[in-house]
Amino acid sequence: MNITPWIERKFEFNFPIGLLPVIVERLRGTLPRIKSMIENKNNDELQQQVHGKWSVKEHIGHLYDLEELWYGRIEDFLSGKEILRAADISNAKTTAAGHNAKTSDELIRQFATARNKLIGKVENIDEVTAGIIALHPRLQKSMRLVDSLFFVAEHDDHHIAKIRELIE
Repeated sequence: MNITPWIERKFEFNFPIGLLPVIVERLRGTLPRIKSMIENKNNDELQQQVHGKWSVKEHIGHLYDLEELWYGRIEDFLSGKEILRAADISNAKTTAAGHNAKTSDELIRQFATARNKLIGKVENIDEVTAGIIALHPRLQKSMRLVDSLFFVAEHDDHHIAKIRELIE
């Protein structure tokens, strides 16, 4: 089965704010899941591109590359911005980063540092803060801060599925 392209995904944000702790756990779980998937893979396997698409390393690097955007969007919510900062849908940062030249350990370390910063920012927010609303620029849909974290978790899972597809 072909994985639905990320850019084609549609979202309905209609779950209770009380799911925030569950979503934060999903965000915490991304790194250990990736580590377990790649632990016995050699460098050639991790940097192999199939049909010109990203390698495992590039998917991991992409997750790291977007942490700055996710953290910035949390800052946008907290500072009362009406519209969240936009993503670069061309993924120029990932294309230019040369992730295949890095070791998998380096990629994991970078991602871990950035993800821990994000989790530290949101793990203890209250219900009022989790409910702050702003407009997502691409989706053209209002979302709560908790919805933005769900969006990140879904993005993580999208790339984890792509990694698994490459590994298998």
